[in-house]
Amino acid sequence: MNKEIGEIADFVHGYLVETGKKDLQSVAGPEYRWEHTLRVAQRAVKLAVEEKADVKTCVVAALFHDVSHFVSEDYRKHGIKSGEIARELLSKKGYSKSFVDNVVYTVECHVSEPNPKTAEAKILQDSDTLDRFGYVRILQFGKTAELSNLKNLEQKICQSLAYLDRLEKGEYGPMWTKTGQAKLKTLLDLNRTLQKGVLEELRSTQIPDVET
Repeated sequence: MNKEIGEIADFVHGYLVETGKKDLQSVAGPEYRWEHTLRVAQRAVKLAVEEKADVKTCVVAALFHDVSHFVSEDYRKHGIKSGEIARELLSKKGYSKSFVDNVVYTVECHVSEPNPKTAEAKILQDSDTLDRFGYVRILQFGKTAELSNLKNLEQKICQSLAYLDRLEKGEYGPMWTKTGQAKLKTLLDLNRTLQKGVLEELRSTQIPDVET
């Protein structure tokens, strides 16, 4: 691992653990947030290579993007807070102003920015979106499913399927990169297939209606 990236990763992990102490036992606690961060960073690197963007900016911004998750009072503004934390650390470590500015802008844009101006900001938005529909998130959905309340689970799946349809139509904003668009379609198809299969089984969880 690159030493610089390793130091940033260590800082972010430590910050999440420290600020998320009260949520240590939560499914969405600091370790989950850290694992999400790592997956977003991995996706950001791959997209940056495919889209010929600055890989270092993308990976550093991805590592910082949710660092303020447990200290931001307004979720819609956690990108701004995360950007402030990134600027402080990177400036102390002597990174160039242009690099710091690009990282901070990328981090700030990853939430509530409908029109990111740089390739790196677009890549971080795409990478963050992709992780919301990846295999790990599918497992997390299954872990939290209320199998003792099938009616409620059926309702949640129907809501999720409707959300996937709206997302694919672009109602929640576009995927900015061609690579991200293709990967999202694959993941949405996977989620849809799984959820429709579960829905079919839920609806057949009853006494068969057959003539004798």
